[in-house]
Amino acid sequence: MDSKQFQQLSEQIMHDIEQFIDQDMVLNDSDIDYEIHGNVMTITLENRHKIIINKQEPLRQIWMATRRQGYHFNYQQSHWYCDRSGQEFFTILKNALVDLA
Repeated sequence: MDSKQFQQLSEQIMHDIEQFIDQDMVLNDSDIDYEIHGNVMTITLENRHKIIINKQEPLRQIWMATRRQGYHFNYQQSHWYCDRSGQEFFTILKNALVDLA
């Protein structure tokens, strides 16, 4: 994947995360906010727990940090997958949001 393709794909996942949160698909009764500054998205739950998601352009990865663990995602077969567990990005994000709520 070249730099331009990574930029397009990483921008798309950030947009998809925003939609995922805005549609309130995860925690119907919780207030979840997010901010984007440069390559970093900070998701803040009602209880002030945070999830940090950032683009790692040199490695062509998306990284996610939760209170319990950090994850690195590679783009394969039209999805972002964790390089350790093989789980899809949104599966891990949803589980992290539920766990931190």
